[in-house]
Amino acid sequence: MVLSDCYSWANEQFGHARLGDPRRTRRLVSLASSLAQHAGLSIVKSSQSTAQVEGAYRLIRNPSVSPQAIAEAGFTATVRACEAHPLLLALEDTTTINFSHSTA
Repeated sequence: MVLSDCYSWANEQFGHARLGDPRRTRRLVSLASSLAQHAGLSIVKSSQSTAQVEGAYRLIRNPSVSPQAIAEAGFTATVRACEAHPLLLALEDTTTINFSHSTA
């Protein structure tokens, strides 16, 4: 399955996160969507409003929201995506680049 927009991707990855309150899960999906849409930018720069920034930081600082719960949602989404295919290829790029000899 190819997800064409950032919100769909974020919802697929984190929409089932068990964070103790559905509002937290919605906030996580919104935050992930915003960060995906503005890849490489900070929360402040990727947010559209001060309220969005404050909500993101409240979520991150909330002691009831564990990194493990967020990661578990991503792991579960990965398992679901894998189960949708009869064959999976685990490709690895073993290329290494060593610049230790260069002088800058």
